[in-house]
Amino acid sequence: MSMNHGLSTDTLRRLVPAAFATQPHAAVSDRYGFVPTSAVIDGLRDEGWFPVRAQQTRVRDYTRRGVARHLIRFRQDPARQVQVGDSIAELVLTNSHDRSSAYQLDLGLFRLICSNGMVTPVGATGGIRVRHGKNVVDEILVGSIELVEAVPNIAARVDAFQSTPMSRGESELFAESALELRYGEDWKMSSPVRPADVVHPRRHEDAQDRTLWGTFNRAQENLLKGGLRGQSRSGRLVRTRPVKSVTEDVRLNRALWKLAERFAELKGEALAA
Repeated sequence: MSMNHGLSTDTLRRLVPAAFATQPHAAVSDRYGFVPTSAVIDGLRDEGWFPVRAQQTRVRDYTRRGVARHLIRFRQDPARQVQVGDSIAELVLTNSHDRSSAYQLDLGLFRLICSNGMVTPVGATGGIRVRHGKNVVDEILVGSIELVEAVPNIAARVDAFQSTPMSRGESELFAESALELRYGEDWKMSSPVRPADVVHPRRHEDAQDRTLWGTFNRAQENLLKGGLRGQSRSGRLVRTRPVKSVTEDVRLNRALWKLAERFAELKGEALAA
């Protein structure tokens, strides 16, 4: 991957073939305005945003493999990148051509220390949502400008997370909520790992971070990347699976960010009391 121009078109075709679909799924209506994701990629490239990571949801239905939901992360040239704490701002584009989703553009943060990508909700809807139609590219480009303008607000939240101290008990309480987000209300029965595992650091630098930001990042990385050693209900030793679904990746990222915001609010109220 070129530092300045991101993933090549050939690499994108291999990682997210649905982005280069030539027509939508046969089941979509005649009102569906088909514009391939590749056209949006080209539009963002022209504005200085280059694709750096891409993934596509695996589907069993072979008729949907060429149109399934996919996610592409974009980053600006190093000279133009916006720094947010120990992270840099990205745009996160999701789409499908099988009726499962509209175009969605979110603001993302890429944490340099661990190559960890997260999605940060912006506004009440969590990002910019664009229905399929002939004006998709223009609307996405306008949306990208709106999201970049929101970076200072995201930076302020990161500052708040970094200035919020967390005890071990509070970090594990955060992890309990994170496990519920990942596995559901019955996480104690379905999760092979304990809360302490979720916020266990993977590297020395993170072990020294006893703030909400550190807790959030450890939980986000451990839950999304998987690989944690645990034990199944039958007592068998297992490793947690990484999140590979585009839908689940975005959903869990947003939910964890909102969880961190709620913890920051509660901690602030407790300190002010």
